[in-house]
Amino acid sequence: MVTALNKHGALKGAIMGIARILRCHPFVKGGFDPVPDHFTIFRNKDARDEYRKSMHLK
Repeated sequence: MVTALNKHGALKGAIMGIARILRCHPFVKGGFDPVPDHFTIFRNKDARDEYRKSMHLK
């Protein structure tokens, strides 16, 4: 969350951080989810796909 705040400011960073925390539950497919360079509340798809490739999951 701190990285999101530093990168996107107080309001957008807080929204992104809260969205990322809410994704932490037993039914989510985990993996590396860095803060993207552009504002979004959705998961970083490129990082997810790269993580899955490296773990031979996809």
